Amino acid sequence: MPDPRLIQRLFGVGGLQVDSTGFPSQIRVEHGLLSRLPELFQQALLQDIGQLADRYRGPLSFGRGLRSPQTFDSQANAAGLLQLGLTVFFQDVSGTLPGAVPFLRELERELGVVEGSARLSAFASPEDDGVSCHYDAEEVISIQLVGKKTFYVAPMTEIERPYGAQFGPDMVAVENLFEQARQGFPDACGVTFERHEMLAGSVLFLPRGTWHRTEALEPSLALSIVIRPPVLADAVLRWLKPWLLGDARWRLPLYGKADPQDTGLNVLLGELATRLSREADTPSLSWNSAPSVDTTELLRIPGSGLTWQELPTSGQSAPRLRLQGTALDQDWRERLTLDTEIPGLLLPALGWLQQCSRAFDLDAISEHLPHIARSDLRQLLDLLVKSHVLRQLVQR
Repeated sequence: MPDPRLIQRLFGVGGLQVDSTGFPSQIRVEHGLLSRLPELFQQALLQDIGQLADRYRGPLSFGRGLRSPQTFDSQANAAGLLQLGLTVFFQDVSGTLPGAVPFLRELERELGVVEGSARLSAFASPEDDGVSCHYDAEEVISIQLVGKKTFYVAPMTEIERPYGAQFGPDMVAVENLFEQARQGFPDACGVTFERHEMLAGSVLFLPRGTWHRTEALEPSLALSIVIRPPVLADAVLRWLKPWLLGDARWRLPLYGKADPQDTGLNVLLGELATRLSREADTPSLSWNSAPSVDTTELLRIPGSGLTWQELPTSGQSAPRLRLQGTALDQDWRERLTLDTEIPGLLLPALGWLQQCSRAFDLDAISEHLPHIARSDLRQLLDLLVKSHVLRQLVQR
């Protein structure tokens, strides 16, 4: 486990209390000067609500939390919504705050969660508003930056480790909540709330499934570090679905009144049970990181690109290549994802990868290029996976 220096700067030497599985399960509050916190939270942009609102260009929503739990997504300017006396939720400020992304990646490493599990959002409220009572199905670290705000918090006891979306009085129940609520839907009536007065520099940790509501005593700005790692069911389903779809028999369209016997479902389920039973003691998936390229097949990602050029050399220095990789983002725009130098001896491997249109593994490329050290090929494949040029496939 990495040295938890970020957690200690937020919550002191005691850090967060965890249960036997490593899950942080206790409400924790720490008060102190803003100057003790990591530099990310001390930048000038976070000392002025209006300045952050003017700079922010990401998704946002707004509401009047003390009057209704209903919120509305909006493309409006955040500063204008604040002038109307509304509470504004900045859904992702990591692109607005310098240093936010490296901070989140380091925090994920400290917590031992998958990269991308943490995000950074912000709440701005006028002095007569806040957030209505609800619980979140994710961990939240609230950091008060400007103004005073009161948090009212209490454990929600009806559902252990809730999954899905937030829920509270007068909120819509999402579909996956019903299976979790067989003992009754969570109800905040009659719950005894603890009160925490948040000043600039105060930090509050809320485990998933914690009732909370807030009231701003003056114009307030707080950042929320939201931590949502995959649950065990997510991890298994993410591994299982691609594995099933890799077999054409599982891709059979179900037209008409198909009989399970006719579809071969019983046979497939039997094979699946055997596979799961065989691997029960040796899981093929690491929850916290991608499996090694030694143990998986790889496939070129459509739309990705690889280019290289030889670099000038002097004297007896070994040849070097400048390697660049590109990939399409979610908007189909080409992005540079790799720009680095590699040894010139890897040139035949680049040529082989350019011609390879089928899934392959490290053994296959090593067999074709026996004169290149396996360790060098492994490093190259790792680099191309991280650059979104190659995709690791689930183990078969």
